[in-house]
Amino acid sequence: MAGENEERVIHVAVVGQPNVGKSTLFNVLTGRNVHVANWPGVTVEKHEGYRRHRGRLLHFVDLPGIYGFSASTLEELIARNYILSGGADVVLVLVDSLAPERTMYLALQTLEITPRVVIAFTKSDIAHSHGIHIHHDAIARRLGVPVIPVSAVKEMGIEELLDAIIDVAEGRAGRREPLRIDYRELEPYVREAEKLVSKTRLAERLPARWIAVRLLEGDDNLEELLRREGAEDVVKAIHSMRIDIENIFRTRPEELFSRKRFQYLYSIVSPAVVRVETGVRERSERIDRLFSHPVAGPVLSTMILLAVFLTVFTINTGFPLNILLHEAGMPGAAEWVEEHSLGAYLEEGVDALIDAANASLPEGFIRDIVAGGIIPGVGAVLIFLPLIILVAFFLAVLEDAGLAPRIALSLHPILSRIGVSGHAVFPITLSLGCNVPGVMAARATPSARERIRLAMTLPFIPCQARLVVILAVASALRGIEGLLIVILAYIVAFLVFAGVNKILYMLEEEREEPELLLELPPLHRPSAKVVWWLTWDAAKHFLAKAGSIIFLLSILIWFIVSYTPGLSPAASPRDSIAAAVARVFAPLLAPIGLEGDPAWITAFALLIGFVAKEAVIGALTIATGKPSAAEAIRSMGLGDAQVAALTIFTTLYVPCLATLAVIYQETRSLKIALTTIAVMMSVAYVSMILAYLLFTII
Repeated sequence: MAGENEERVIHVAVVGQPNVGKSTLFNVLTGRNVHVANWPGVTVEKHEGYRRHRGRLLHFVDLPGIYGFSASTLEELIARNYILSGGADVVLVLVDSLAPERTMYLALQTLEITPRVVIAFTKSDIAHSHGIHIHHDAIARRLGVPVIPVSAVKEMGIEELLDAIIDVAEGRAGRREPLRIDYRELEPYVREAEKLVSKTRLAERLPARWIAVRLLEGDDNLEELLRREGAEDVVKAIHSMRIDIENIFRTRPEELFSRKRFQYLYSIVSPAVVRVETGVRERSERIDRLFSHPVAGPVLSTMILLAVFLTVFTINTGFPLNILLHEAGMPGAAEWVEEHSLGAYLEEGVDALIDAANASLPEGFIRDIVAGGIIPGVGAVLIFLPLIILVAFFLAVLEDAGLAPRIALSLHPILSRIGVSGHAVFPITLSLGCNVPGVMAARATPSARERIRLAMTLPFIPCQARLVVILAVASALRGIEGLLIVILAYIVAFLVFAGVNKILYMLEEEREEPELLLELPPLHRPSAKVVWWLTWDAAKHFLAKAGSIIFLLSILIWFIVSYTPGLSPAASPRDSIAAAVARVFAPLLAPIGLEGDPAWITAFALLIGFVAKEAVIGALTIATGKPSAAEAIRSMGLGDAQVAALTIFTTLYVPCLATLAVIYQETRSLKIALTTIAVMMSVAYVSMILAYLLFTII
């Protein structure tokens, strides 16, 4: 093996209860290249293996399967001594997804010894079929360490697990101190014992609180160590405390501590684990036959997804129901739908905030930046927040009910024609919400080549941020044209996604037939708690962007629109820094007939969109001084063909810097990331010109 002077070696101790799938996962982590020896001085086998990942050499040591660290057996003593020796940079604790309440007890005991812990939930691929739903992020937040769902059989989550191990070893993730469980009425004894222990030499190399708890539980091995170091008085004092505890509570101390530990465990696991009745498998067989039908299955799946998105759009913006009502000769109903949409109410709220800021803040710089920059910029994005939440909600219902994997199964034959498997349905669906989790979800695809192709092509799928822009631009068109341009944008995006995937697949020297490895869980009624988990996890990324990136960008946009290159106040936006920079790129829009102010304003908005696509709206409203993107577009005098062309370009060009960063992170290749940018920009630019010419002819 390479020496540590050549590459960083990270030592990982793997620990878990019997039957949690430790051996299988250990073989996957080490590539089944395992060295077997014996632990020093005993006949218990010691398994070791190595794996290179992200430029590090990971050295895995498989500790014996144990239920705890009481050191009552030889296996427990070996495992505990290895962890206490400091030989491991990270301790990987395995938890069985099918029995989380029981198998997480070992994880708590490990965390009381060391903070450098990563928890892996094994068998996560079959948990859903058993009606078990686990909110891993919630457990991770409570314990302060990475919690990764994995499947050794299907090799799912392995990349994330390896990344988490490296992050904890190098201090980018995890706890800084061991876990301190509140033992409630036993705490006075723990604190007193900790004071005594902290004065001993043993506390110099082991956590004093952990020693105190273990001594109160009656740990013979630690008592012997203290005696050897001449701390007999500490042993006697703590032994006296044990007698007091037993006399007062009428229960052996080790049982009391174990009970408190389990109570703490349940306080963490209970809110994060939901079990549902999956029902009899036969109930879903008829539905399964329908989804597996070569014609009915894809049609049904497409109709379900289409119905979800049309429902969500209508609730949030009134679109496309308002257009359909108007075309049906019911303008009053169309207007009512628009006025009573969630987006309309939020827009009124943003306008009210702007008025309040203008009325309450003194005239000057602060009022200008708040009322003219921050509120309009962030507000233009938050107006579409209900859309994000509703999309996430309906997708969560499909996932929890067991329909999502059936949709994947039904669409697999179609997707396989472009070189991807049914596994791509989930990343594609996520990408409709946000490309970042969509690209990351491609990790679950078994084929490495398919993962790379998906990482490069999923950004073509219109995310919710681009949907915000598409709807805002489409709202500038009157009548049925607005509906048609939205539909066209999605059709073009999916055609481009399919076409580029097919080309990349055909260019591979050794093409692999796309395979679908999927277990169909029984259909069951969705759990409200699980749906909430999935909804919130999907929506919080958008909220974080709106609350941080968009906030800062709104200030930046306001500044470069309000000041000249000489840093003096601009008399109008056309004299600003933004105009000066955008005019350099404005000639690129000449092929679609844009010149002068409309050209630089549009170029400026598109440049800002490289950072975050939602900011395109804020850039348009701030640069034109109009309250909405629709009015901004109308004020620039853009024709229908130009609006259509810009909609296509916005849909296809690079979604945001966060997506590019994830592509690089997932592929670890600057070449692939740059190639993705070049392909997307080229396709978007050519498609924009073609769309302009087509709409001009029409």
